[in-house]
Amino acid sequence: MPDSCQCVVCLELDSGDRRTIEHINEYGWSVVMIPEDDAGPGWAFTVGLRHSFDSPEIAMFGLDVELMRSCLNTLGAEIAAGHLARADQRRDDVLEERLVMLKTIDASWHSTLFGTALRFYQCPPLPFLQLFWPDGQNRFPWDEGYTLGELQPSLWIPKAEHPAGSWTQLPS
Repeated sequence: MPDSCQCVVCLELDSGDRRTIEHINEYGWSVVMIPEDDAGPGWAFTVGLRHSFDSPEIAMFGLDVELMRSCLNTLGAEIAAGHLARADQRRDDVLEERLVMLKTIDASWHSTLFGTALRFYQCPPLPFLQLFWPDGQNRFPWDEGYTLGELQPSLWIPKAEHPAGSWTQLPS
């Protein structure tokens, strides 16, 4: 076998990868959480929705990771029940009576933010949607007067064109 390839048997899975696979086998998806640190806000994303339900994976940014996990699990359960997620969709079944919005994530962000998903699928690019939550005035990052700064990156914009900030400084 060429040195650049690895078969499934030879892959070295760490405990996080094994846990992800166990969750996917049990629930249909898993949620990976990256907590906030000195470099910037945290984020969370699903792995397995594509495999189990032919759905895009979902990512969320800027809230407490446990709250984001809860939101992604709620949306995952809705997807499993047949209520599919799609780009430019508004939903009220995810975040306690708050309207959320889904937008397509440009593939230029995948290697920077979703390494676990890329390892799992071994076949980029993947369909990913970003789940946006509104500020206290029910405005989203693309709305005039949005007040939460860069807690939520605008990942529908290619990475090279995204305004500079903590999200564009993450290594690829």
